[in-house]
Amino acid sequence: MEIKLKTIEEKQVASISHLGLVEDMGELIGELTGGVIANGLEIVEPPFVVYYTSPMEVPPEKMEYDVGIPFQGKAISEGRVKIRIMPAHHVLTIIHKGPYQEIGSAYGMMMEHVMKEDHEMIGAPRESYLNSPEEVPESELLTEIQFPVVKGSVTGDYGSSIELYEIPDEPEAYKINKIGTVKNKNSQAYLEISEPYRPALKHLKDFSHVMVFWWADNSDNDKYRSALRTKPPYATNKSTGVFATRAEYRPNPLALTTCQIMNVNENEGIITISGIDAFDGTPIIDLKPYIPAFDRVKDPKLPIWLSFLWPEWKGEY
Repeated sequence: MEIKLKTIEEKQVASISHLGLVEDMGELIGELTGGVIANGLEIVEPPFVVYYTSPMEVPPEKMEYDVGIPFQGKAISEGRVKIRIMPAHHVLTIIHKGPYQEIGSAYGMMMEHVMKEDHEMIGAPRESYLNSPEEVPESELLTEIQFPVVKGSVTGDYGSSIELYEIPDEPEAYKINKIGTVKNKNSQAYLEISEPYRPALKHLKDFSHVMVFWWADNSDNDKYRSALRTKPPYATNKSTGVFATRAEYRPNPLALTTCQIMNVNENEGIITISGIDAFDGTPIIDLKPYIPAFDRVKDPKLPIWLSFLWPEWKGEY
C-alpha cells in the first residue's frame, strides 16, 4: 500500500449526520443515493464517510460520523439531508484492498507516516468506498482512506499562503504577564503554572474544562504580525482575513484552546489536561473556566465551506 499526498478540490456534497452503529452506513448511503438521483442530480464521485469518533474510544452505538455523496447540480437541504461544501485542502491517502474488518493496518501505516513526515492533521479521517460488496467479493473491496493534513514545517514558514500589509506603529501598548508554560511529555499535556500565580488555581478542579489563553511565540515577529489575510490549510481555495481564522499569525499572536481538566495539583501548580494544540514550552497568558451559559452558543452559524472537517461538538479525543 502506497501513501500519497494529494489535493482535494472543492465540491458539493449531500450528507447525513449520524450517531449509531457503523453498520447503519449502508442504509444511509442508499438513502442519500436515492435522494440525489430522485432530484435529478449527477453523482460525480463514490460515497464516503467522515469518522469523528473511533471504535477504540467509544461504544459501537456511540459512533459519530457523516455520510456524504459528491454531486453536481442545484439542490437545497431538506430534512436530515444537508447540502454542504467540502473545501479544497490537502490529504494523505492510501487505498486498502480487502475486507473492511482488516482496514486497521492501513490506519496504522497512515498514523506512522503522519508522525514520521512531520504532518499535522487538520480534520477527521475519511473513507471513500470505490466499490461495494454488491459489486465485488470482499477480497476485491477498495477503500480509500484520507487524512486531511498540513505539512508540519508549513506551520513555521507560511510562505505564499499569507498576505502581508503595512501596519503603522501604534503608540499604545499593554503589558501581558506570562503565568506558566505548556508541557508535553510522553503524549500527556500539562499546564505548569508559575509559583506566584498558583493561589489563583483554587477551585479550578471543580470545573470539567478550562479555556487556556496562550502566546504563539513562534509567530511573534513583525512579519507575522502584519499578516492580515491567508489561505487557511482547511480551505486552500479561500482567501480570508485572519480574524476569520484561528491562525497563530495575527497582529497579536494570542491563541485559545478549551481543554478537559484531568487533575489539578494546586501546590505544585500542575494542571493535567486532555491535550492542547500548542508546542512544549509555549507561554500561558491566562486561564478561564469553561461555563456553558457564557461560552456555548445554541445555534451557531459557520461558513458552508467548513463542512466535513470537524464534528459539530468538540470531542475528548
